[in-house]
Amino acid sequence: MNLSFVPSFAMARQRVTAQDLYNYTKCLHRVYLDSNGDASEKSEVSSFVKLLWEVGLQTEQDYISSLGDQEIVDLQNLAVEPAFQKTILAMEHGAAVIYQGCLIHEQFVGRPDLLVKREDGASRFGKYLYEPIDIKAGKGWEEGEGKKRKFKEHYAFQILFYRLLLERIQGTVPAGGRIINVDKQLEEFDPAPFEERFYQAMQDVQHLVSGEETSEPVLGSHCTMCGWFSRCYRWVKAESDPTGLFFVGKQKFALREQGLRTIEDIAGMDVQTYLKPPHKIPRMGKISLARMKERAQVLLEGKPRIRSGYTLPEVEREIYFDIEDDPTRGVTYLFGMVIRDEKDPSRFTYFLAKTPEDEEQTVRDFWQFIQSTDGAVYYVYSHKERSTLKRLMEKYDLDADTFEKYKAS
Repeated sequence: MNLSFVPSFAMARQRVTAQDLYNYTKCLHRVYLDSNGDASEKSEVSSFVKLLWEVGLQTEQDYISSLGDQEIVDLQNLAVEPAFQKTILAMEHGAAVIYQGCLIHEQFVGRPDLLVKREDGASRFGKYLYEPIDIKAGKGWEEGEGKKRKFKEHYAFQILFYRLLLERIQGTVPAGGRIINVDKQLEEFDPAPFEERFYQAMQDVQHLVSGEETSEPVLGSHCTMCGWFSRCYRWVKAESDPTGLFFVGKQKFALREQGLRTIEDIAGMDVQTYLKPPHKIPRMGKISLARMKERAQVLLEGKPRIRSGYTLPEVEREIYFDIEDDPTRGVTYLFGMVIRDEKDPSRFTYFLAKTPEDEEQTVRDFWQFIQSTDGAVYYVYSHKERSTLKRLMEKYDLDADTFEKYKAS
């Protein structure tokens, strides 16, 4: 990493951690609240979040166990300062693997899952150097826009944070960044494309952690998993904040610039005013603004509006289809359907994977079901079913024509 691009990180008074960088990619307000909020307003995290933590820890333990007889210095039970001292000592002695070590530079504290010794370079410790690697309960590479693969930014930021600290400690870092994914595979990425935004994130996080800058809630569906959700929800209701509407999110700041500060403002707006300069709202057209206005009106009126004009296809068979998966293990385990035929009573059928190893056969069985079903239309809750089936088709090299048949139904 070229240190000439690294800004001075001496402004924050409180510790900045890799978790802060992770949270920054999800919610700036959480970064602020974690350091400056009233702890009495923070709720206990949900059982689902706790389950995710447990799965993450189990993923780490499983990988550590898979290393066999390798020398591993395990520091997971040590607090920050003693863990840092033990980490430096282990690095000086050339330990092969350091698990849950600690890296400290000024107010920056990082605890990478692994510090792995490499002998393809030299450092202040000798003719070897260390590389930070995190063990993840997911995968780093994912499909981006236009089918272009991209590496998850929140994973990258954490690795860049560790690399920054490690370079200050040992004087160098290897060229690339790596994680170990849920399948115990090494995934590599180039840190360079992330560096500019990472450095900006570092400055923003320091200002938020120190309280030099504040922020405000941007309510969204993901917020329910956060301990600060109740506090933020109360604020949004009290302020009649636009994020109390679906699909607003960070766009509320663009709305505010044009004077649309509350749900009442949106409910009463003239859509045409915001379609052209000087009040044009970026990335919002007539349809999206009209829908936003109607949502605001419905919320304020407190009663639904029934839209007319929908025509459902008349077919011999209707299939009400739902997919269930386990995000903690990355497994799709259930394809459930209520089948309604024209002349027969409705019935429920399903394809179930009882173990992760059963996933492939279960998907193949469902593929055969699609192939054997003609003249049907599938009703689903969202696009999740289609995107999940596409991912499984690619994973198991299934017949693409069958997927197209499903899409066309």
